[in-house]
Amino acid sequence: MIVLAVLLAIAPSTSLSIGPWTGSDFQTTTDGAAKFRLEVSGKPNATLRLRATGVAQGWLAAFCTPHLCSPQQVGVQLSSSGNAVLQFELIRESSAAPTASGATITDGAGASVSVPSAHRQ
Repeated sequence: MIVLAVLLAIAPSTSLSIGPWTGSDFQTTTDGAAKFRLEVSGKPNATLRLRATGVAQGWLAAFCTPHLCSPQQVGVQLSSSGNAVLQFELIRESSAAPTASGATITDGAGASVSVPSAHRQ
């Protein structure tokens, strides 16, 4: 019983998952971007700070909602059910940039997810 309590205490309280974007694009997103569905779950009504790292030079990571896109990091307010969905984009900004980039999204408290490599010419 004590072991379970310790594991629960050290386990991240946030869960992040990434998959292909299948819905309609938000008006705030970029046409040429690689788009992903980022699902976040955690404590109901919690505010989280998500950050993208490992993005190739010349690429930009953006966290998008129907109202705005935030480069590299974003504050997320979870719903009363403890969930949020964002559109995550990888955008190749320069023709001199590598043709592929992935990323890692973290919440700063131990939860993370790897974003598959996106390819753009």
